[in-house]
Amino acid sequence: MAFTNIGKSSGEDAIGLGTQAWNIADGYTKIKILRLIIQIDLDEEIAMFGRKDDQDQTPENQIPYRRVEAFEKFIFHLKQLIGNCKFAIEKGFDEKVIYGMLERIDYVDKVGDGIADNFVNDVTKETELKINEKHFKVCFEILRSIKDELNMPINRAGLIFRQGEEMDLDQIMRSIEEGG
Repeated sequence: MAFTNIGKSSGEDAIGLGTQAWNIADGYTKIKILRLIIQIDLDEEIAMFGRKDDQDQTPENQIPYRRVEAFEKFIFHLKQLIGNCKFAIEKGFDEKVIYGMLERIDYVDKVGDGIADNFVNDVTKETELKINEKHFKVCFEILRSIKDELNMPINRAGLIFRQGEEMDLDQIMRSIEEGG
């Protein structure tokens, strides 16, 4: 960081910071916002199907456990993303929208325990996790709608697309995969 002589004050040299401000906005948005947006999509997919893609070789008996874990991560990452964006959200309408989303996420978090139950298989005496699909889908759809709606206030805050700037999404993805 450079210091510059910005003039004399009462006969003494005044020292101030240089005009080049340290700006971490680009890194912040990629790591703290874009990475979470991508992670939330992955959470959504695993919560729904138990696998991230067709090449995922997760054993069938592990699918319910992966779905529940991804569902919990879906909740966590949505809250984390909102927390990382709240500082930039304008007071007023978008702020109310964001707080409404947090209330809906908290509600799903409270009733989310009902998405699955452990059962003991009487024959094998092994414990199985069974998804209550009806309850799961209701909770999942609430989270999915929040995820979809969240993009608008985040974008209006200038944290997704900058006005007037062209974006190379492939380059951004490569940058994220390479660690920032």
